[in-house]
Amino acid sequence: MRAHLLLISLGLVFLNSGSLLQASNPAGDLRIEVLKAYNLVVDSNIETPASYGPRAAYLGAKLYNDGTNPLTDVFAYIGDFKGGTNDTPGIYPSRAHPPLVGPLPGSQFALTHEGGSLGTTDATRNLGTIQPGEYVVVYWLVSYPVKDVAGHTVAGGIKPDDDLWLNYDVWGIAKEGTTSVTADVPNKVTMRNEISAMANKILPNSANKVPQEYQDLLQKYTPSWTNAADDGTPGTRIVTEGVWYDMGNIGDGFDNNGDLVPDRNLWLQPVGDPAIFDTSNFRLVKTHVLLVVKLNNGTEQVYDVTDQLYFQNIAANNVGAVGYVAYEFMTLQGGRQSTLSPYQEAASGRDNEKFNGDYGASLGYGSSLSSGTSRVDMAKAASVTDAFPGSNVTYSITFTNRGTISVGNPTEAMPLVIVDAIPSGTYYVAASATNNNLLPAGVSNYVVYYSTNNQAGWLPTEPVAHSG
Repeated sequence: MRAHLLLISLGLVFLNSGSLLQASNPAGDLRIEVLKAYNLVVDSNIETPASYGPRAAYLGAKLYNDGTNPLTDVFAYIGDFKGGTNDTPGIYPSRAHPPLVGPLPGSQFALTHEGGSLGTTDATRNLGTIQPGEYVVVYWLVSYPVKDVAGHTVAGGIKPDDDLWLNYDVWGIAKEGTTSVTADVPNKVTMRNEISAMANKILPNSANKVPQEYQDLLQKYTPSWTNAADDGTPGTRIVTEGVWYDMGNIGDGFDNNGDLVPDRNLWLQPVGDPAIFDTSNFRLVKTHVLLVVKLNNGTEQVYDVTDQLYFQNIAANNVGAVGYVAYEFMTLQGGRQSTLSPYQEAASGRDNEKFNGDYGASLGYGSSLSSGTSRVDMAKAASVTDAFPGSNVTYSITFTNRGTISVGNPTEAMPLVIVDAIPSGTYYVAASATNNNLLPAGVSNYVVYYSTNNQAGWLPTEPVAHSG
């Protein structure tokens, strides 16, 4: 059954009792696993004006409930965590990196949140309730600098000593019963000099391009994967046709964790150019990967995973790797279009990594997302046309799904949300947001949140009623 979320904005004042000043991971039953790579790709030829390489990447996180009771009122954030006071979701920590000249005050650099028309508010995600033993995944798109103000690459030589590195935090808050918990994971990414390798390519998911042996493996390991998506109207999903990545041989690569063992890693990303993709129209909510590593003994090492884009410790006796990825997006607005710009990053020789040489050319591989007009109709009516001071006005909101596909996906923290505000000069009547509500067919429950500060924040409990 689909759960729906109702947000009621009220013209009252709420005094925040404060938030936690310290956080750890895990915190109580809340645990965060950040989905990331150590490095971000900077084309080795970036100082050449004609260079066109990746400038963005999805960073993700899984928020787990390791307890035996539900976690409620769960929120996930990315940005700069400052101990619970003056945190800045969507605005990232900045730092200087001499002799490079940064674009920010003090010649500093920082990651940029790609929230589209949502701006930095996209960095805050309401995940609702996480049941015991389950997790909810969240993805955020960020862009990063590849050159400084003077036009110099931010990635230096082969070793990372002179490369620009930047910080970001992923944190979450939740309720364990009546107790609030906050978990925080600080992170660091390095802008690394990487080569564009023509042997590494991206292929469309079609029989005339993908070798039959790999299509057979796809059917063997993931026969339930299909390209049949929802209709792409707001509130439904779009599952991409699938992208095949041919990464060639996976070499030693970098030793990012300093354990003196090469990482032999790879990374599969759907968006490298944020200028042609709007995250406020299409939100990445899930990824499905079939990674096939061919070994020199004639066998394969196969990864069939969900919500994992970064891999390391690939077998040293590999003779090449291919990966199929289906990216699942939730449509947020109708009548929009965006273009994916997929790319791969893979370990090459020792202290070297590479990305696909056909980056940019792959834009034609069925990578455009289009959304249709919303199938949900909404209407609002008042019980009277004129009201005297002290009398009540009852507002009713009805909505109808004219389509054949359920709208909203609470399991991906994307329910149908209705937002309404009471008119100026009126006061909210206690419990009226939940009295006499009639749930549509197929809807088992809903949650009401209240805002008393013009939608800057939301509370799961009803504020104290006006007494005057």
